[in-house]
Amino acid sequence: MYPSMPVLGVEAMRRLDQLAIEQDGIPSLILMERAGFGVFQKICEWFAPIEKRSVAVVVGKGNNGGDGMVVARYLHEAGARVHLWLTCDPSQFQGDPAVQWRILQALKVPALAIPDTPHPDLFRDEDLLVDALLGTGTRGAIHPPLRTLIEAMNASGRPIVAIDIPSGLNGETGEALGAAVRATYTVTMAFPKRGFFQNAGPSHVGQWVAVPIGIPPSRVTEVEPAGWIVSEPQVRAWLPCWAPDTHKGHRGHVLVVGGSVGMVGAPALSAISALRVGAGLATVACPSRVQPQVASFYPELMTLPLPDEGTGALTLEGVRWLAERLERYSVLALGPGLGQAESVGRAVLELLALWSERDRPLVIDADGLNWLARLGSETPLPSKTVLTPHPGEAARLLGLETAQIQRERFGSAQAIAERYRAVCLLKGAYTLIAAEARLWVNPFAEPSLGTGGSGDVLTGAIAGLLAQGLTPEHAAVAGAYLHAQAGQRLACQLARPYTAEELSRALAQN
Repeated sequence: MYPSMPVLGVEAMRRLDQLAIEQDGIPSLILMERAGFGVFQKICEWFAPIEKRSVAVVVGKGNNGGDGMVVARYLHEAGARVHLWLTCDPSQFQGDPAVQWRILQALKVPALAIPDTPHPDLFRDEDLLVDALLGTGTRGAIHPPLRTLIEAMNASGRPIVAIDIPSGLNGETGEALGAAVRATYTVTMAFPKRGFFQNAGPSHVGQWVAVPIGIPPSRVTEVEPAGWIVSEPQVRAWLPCWAPDTHKGHRGHVLVVGGSVGMVGAPALSAISALRVGAGLATVACPSRVQPQVASFYPELMTLPLPDEGTGALTLEGVRWLAERLERYSVLALGPGLGQAESVGRAVLELLALWSERDRPLVIDADGLNWLARLGSETPLPSKTVLTPHPGEAARLLGLETAQIQRERFGSAQAIAERYRAVCLLKGAYTLIAAEARLWVNPFAEPSLGTGGSGDVLTGAIAGLLAQGLTPEHAAVAGAYLHAQAGQRLACQLARPYTAEELSRALAQN
């Protein structure tokens, strides 16, 4: 239906609902029916067989509760032992929820009032809880008794399916409003919400899926998405398809500049990862003191020992020696294992100036980013630059605290892209890629990627894709996707922690 799924803010989603009802003539009751049926279908998929399973639907008085009552009806008709836990007197239901309540009464679906002080034992006989308490419109802090109820649901040990959004999670910011349901699954209406991907969102949403509710696809053009979900078909369409007579010279030559005493593996990991995504050649330029160690890792890599005055760090002399050889390289990856020795800053500035004159693709990661933050946003960068900060590095690039970056990941990624006139890839659960035209959300929250060297593998993957002719935007998006996909696959296959070397090898299997 969409080449890429949009991520919407709360107001944009409300606007789509309004347009569907007021201009397209779709009754709100139909939208509610489609929403509830979509949740029911997913529950049947995840918890089959659903017949005779005990399911409690925890219902609030608003439209989210109305969606929950639709779910309860379909579950009842499918043979589940379903009942409602009500947080309000049924006389408080209005509009569409009141209609759904009358239908459930006719079907004699059991409904009980939640106790004033609910305890986790309240749910001990349930196989599954359905969270239909609060929707995306929730703003203020959650207070008892709803707060106590949410805490009891979280402590119950039962799987929870949240309708549209986990109750208590702000759909715009992802903040937990005092208390928020920790869902096992979230079935969201039409499109994922912005709050899923920052702050408490990733830890509360669980596995999410969007279900259609009948909003005409053409309406999406009338709102401004917060971002776009990266899809596998899209990534595959960007990857190069080489002719039969292709040779290594056609697939680009990646130069990785990095390495220092104690950090020799990082540039080697980046360079070998560039080869594993298809680059034709890869060379590591590193201080001469550490070059023998770097060269010992992979026979496929070439190395250049840079004059370093015995320091084991990048020096101005080393960069000037390298300058005479830069013309042979198509992409520069700067930063893996670079270190913070005082000589490095001047050398980085010189190298960036030299590379900018050639205006060839550049990826900056790790200590390269820390030096860029110190040098400032006026530092010369090529027009085809990708920055790959984690939240701490992003904070330094913007002069903020890490917590501020995490509170507003969308805005932070866009701010870095604008300040440094580059594509910004902000790492983390649901990595964000901010480019000039749009912001992308990588659809993976894979904790196994949190291992030393994982970022070096990503840097190499992006550089290798740039070497093969992808644009900075496409290389960053595709590199992040393939990197996370490889990590997720390894986590499932190995059922144990893996190393960055194993992750790099898995890139070749994509």
